[in-house]
Amino acid sequence: MVTKALDIESSMSNIVSFYMRYYSGLLFILIACLPYVSILWHSKQNIQTSEYNKDKEIISIISPHRREVRSEYSRGFHEWILKKYGRNVEIRWLDTGGTSKILKEIESRYATSPDSPGVDLMFGGGIAPYYTAIEKGWLARIDPPKEILDTIPLLCAGAAVYDTGHRWFGVALSGFGILYNKPLIERMHLPVPETWEDLAQPVFQSWIAASDPRASGSAHMCYEIVFQAYGFEKGWSLLTKICANVRNFSEGSAMTPLEIASGQVAAGMVVDQYAETAINNVGRDALVFVLPKGLTIVGADSIAMLRGAPSPALARLFVTYVLSREGQLLLYQSAGKGGQLHSLHRLPVRKDLYEVPDAPSTRPYDFQGGFVYNDMKGMRRWKLVNDLIGIWLIDSHDDLVKAWKKVIYYGMKPEMVNKLCAPPVTTDQVDTFAEQMNDPRKAREIIKQWALDAKSRYRELSGLSFAEIDVHQH
Repeated sequence: MVTKALDIESSMSNIVSFYMRYYSGLLFILIACLPYVSILWHSKQNIQTSEYNKDKEIISIISPHRREVRSEYSRGFHEWILKKYGRNVEIRWLDTGGTSKILKEIESRYATSPDSPGVDLMFGGGIAPYYTAIEKGWLARIDPPKEILDTIPLLCAGAAVYDTGHRWFGVALSGFGILYNKPLIERMHLPVPETWEDLAQPVFQSWIAASDPRASGSAHMCYEIVFQAYGFEKGWSLLTKICANVRNFSEGSAMTPLEIASGQVAAGMVVDQYAETAINNVGRDALVFVLPKGLTIVGADSIAMLRGAPSPALARLFVTYVLSREGQLLLYQSAGKGGQLHSLHRLPVRKDLYEVPDAPSTRPYDFQGGFVYNDMKGMRRWKLVNDLIGIWLIDSHDDLVKAWKKVIYYGMKPEMVNKLCAPPVTTDQVDTFAEQMNDPRKAREIIKQWALDAKSRYRELSGLSFAEIDVHQH
């Protein structure tokens, strides 16, 4: 029995030894072949990449849209045009900053090359920049398919959704309102801000967030809406107090909701897409977004083809895509649906999409504006509004805040409030100054004088004894 056991053990040992030698040899051969396999694999990949790039077409778009929006349109349009037309198209996004910087960039491009700006489309930034572009002759007509255009109303809450001359089209609808931090409001015993006037109350001093209109088109729209809702002079008085309550001004509009969500401030003027993104991240129990009744608008975020576009046929197809059902679903459907990677929290311009089961809960076409927003007026004074807000309320902010605190300390005496909030430009002077601001030499002189006047006014109000005043801050 012992001998038999030893024979079995010896046999097993020989078998194990054989397989070890066999697999060791096989492993050696595989390792030796790896470089050749790698060369063959990379060669195949290069061939595939070469074939993929062989027929690639490029379309260029200048836009202030955030990264997530660009990513979704790049993916969506690539899949749509490949499936529908068998074309391999890549979007080249040009990022020059906010709307004002985009207009300067396009102007510079046409100055260098009058017949072609080297860019196909301008996408985003609201409506007003497109009126500027029309006035300067930068836009070309596009005629989307009739079955698409029939789904888009011409107006929403009194504001145009697309140009009757087909030089620009709204792609998404944007509501401009107030975002506030509900737990913070309750903890600090602050009033719930539901109107623009609420943001101007002294109790909100240093608890408001806002953005610089010179860098952001959506921030500019918030200020312009206040001007048009209340009239220029009353609007200026209101904005002076709101800005005096601002803790700090961010350059981009996307920062304001982040400051509110983090509890650095309690509320701010925000466009709905940034508000909804923050709410989605934090929760509706923490953040609330409201549209001031009768005091705001639902405006279109637009697109247009530039005159002399390098790829006009592709540009027209892109506009068709963003207005198609597929392109409009991309605006509001959740990440994970239809290959979508990001939730954009935007409202489509197609009215038919509000009748489907998974439609957005917000119904912009049911919103009743309390006034008719004048796009042309907003366009004509775009630069004037930016410079007025910029020089008087942002660049002079430290002096403004000191003066505002002094006014609050002395009980909001009407004469002090009136002096603080007096408009630098009267209603009758707006058009004249708006025209002068387009002349660089005159604009420099006016801006220099405004800076001196703002500093003089605020410092006179704050007075030398302000340092002795006990004003509590958070």
